[in-house]
Amino acid sequence: MARSPAAEAGVIQLATPSLGNRSYLITDGAVAVAVDPQRDIERITAALDAGALRLGAVVETHLHNDYVTGGLELARRRGADYVVPTGPKLGFDAVRAGDGDEFRAGELRIQVIATPGHTDHHLAYAFAPCDGAPRLVCTGGSVLYGTTGRTDLMGAELAEPLARRQYRSARHLAEVLPDETVILPTHGFGSFCAAATAGAVERSTIGSERAANPVFTLDEEAFVSGALAGLEPFPAYYRRMAAINAAGPAPVAGLGAPRPADLTEVATRIAAGEWVVDVRPRADFAHTHLRGAVNIDARGAFATYLGWLVPFDGPLTLLATDAEQLEAARRELLRIGFDHPAAVATGNPLEWAGPRWLASYLRTDFATLATALAGRPVEVLDVRSGGEWRRGHLPGARHIPLPELPRALLALPDAEIWVHCHSGFRAAIAASLLAAAGHQVVLVDDTFEHAQPERAGSH
Repeated sequence: MARSPAAEAGVIQLATPSLGNRSYLITDGAVAVAVDPQRDIERITAALDAGALRLGAVVETHLHNDYVTGGLELARRRGADYVVPTGPKLGFDAVRAGDGDEFRAGELRIQVIATPGHTDHHLAYAFAPCDGAPRLVCTGGSVLYGTTGRTDLMGAELAEPLARRQYRSARHLAEVLPDETVILPTHGFGSFCAAATAGAVERSTIGSERAANPVFTLDEEAFVSGALAGLEPFPAYYRRMAAINAAGPAPVAGLGAPRPADLTEVATRIAAGEWVVDVRPRADFAHTHLRGAVNIDARGAFATYLGWLVPFDGPLTLLATDAEQLEAARRELLRIGFDHPAAVATGNPLEWAGPRWLASYLRTDFATLATALAGRPVEVLDVRSGGEWRRGHLPGARHIPLPELPRALLALPDAEIWVHCHSGFRAAIAASLLAAAGHQVVLVDDTFEHAQPERAGSH
């Protein structure tokens, strides 16, 4: 848990880097309001207890598309109001809020401002002392640092009209709030909910965004055109999140523990074509792993890419080094609604199985790849996104974005494949998919900045 740069305004920031999101507790010193809480609410309850804070309300800026909310459970557990934007149908009782509403929590006055765009029902919450002007505003997925929330998550046909509403609502927000108002967004720190990737900004204000954010510096047509042109595909699991949040997520405490599996069961699941995901570090997996397993390193954007690749309702088995690593992976999956793994196993593959069950592949870097390319034809697979590929790639490389790779495996040549991405994380997933499909693979576990400049190319 990290203190926000705006801690002087009574803000406790709770970051979830793996999903690119932040939740907040806004407090007057005695009472707190939780904004856009993640499903693992223990972080929030621990912060409340540590500060001897009473929870006055839980507020949602919108029905989230990238994670399962913890708001309903948190509000029920602490006896607080649960405030949700007017519009979407809900499967539970909540306080519904709309533009112009105002409510209080302790010495805090909360002003509700409609900011449609990221969704059609999106709200911002401006916080002020009861007798003063707003000091900060929680903007959710609306105005982010240097960009805005993407507008296509409610359907491609709504992307343009919502982009126009985003443009107007952002400017309205800036009209009704002072320039010195601190902005606290939920998305934009690596989340696919952002329309574009912005710089590594840790603090911003309405005035700073007026000067730099395209939603303020461009005219409407230029903003809409740029916002739509910059949209990359979003993770497949996003399509499930809003419905789960509207229905009311099940309490995590009632889900129970997954069932341990032995080697025979894991091998049977692999043979049946089920997803068996090893969450160990990619270097450990490359060195030794169960043949047919897929590696998604739990230290990276684990939930995002597992939720993108693995069918939401299909059986999933998790393999981890120990109970601590397994629990961390399960926590990540609970955040996106993967509540019931079919089975789990912990330990070292060398302890699980004999040689006939085990496999490995090479890890290398871009310098070694450059040497190989200089001496012979090499099949290079680039699994970065379309935008990354267009900004520059190795001549002769084959481009298949990672989420498309499972459907393209059968079309790949029967040759040794050197696979890379920007940092090695996605390439490691791809390498495991290739190896599980029977390909000979070399993982380029390196950053793309180390690719040989003379071999870089772009459209």
